[in-house]
Amino acid sequence: MIDPHFQQVFSMALGIREPWFIKSLEMAPSSKNPERLEMRIEIDFKEGTMFQYGDSGVCYPVYDTRERTWRHLNFFQYRCYITARVPRVKLPDGKVKTVDVPWGRDGSGFILMM
Repeated sequence: MIDPHFQQVFSMALGIREPWFIKSLEMAPSSKNPERLEMRIEIDFKEGTMFQYGDSGVCYPVYDTRERTWRHLNFFQYRCYITARVPRVKLPDGKVKTVDVPWGRDGSGFILMM
């Protein structure tokens, strides 16, 4: 469990707001170079949240999720990666669509700031 003050600081730095929250944050050896540490941040959303898809303003319940990872700007000298369960919603026409996340760039493995 993350210290609430620590979680608040990183949430502010990343622009994470409800229904999203930081589930975990760890420093771990890099898979490419185990001698270097990297920061891994896991973001999740509150259960029961409904999400808007597109510009219609209509919110839909979560149909399922897909895990995705984004490269973030370095925190201090550490590479940083954000991983999240990204919700998908089922539209009235039966199509299942992925919801946009506030920190991600559409169709990219990088955050908005990169």
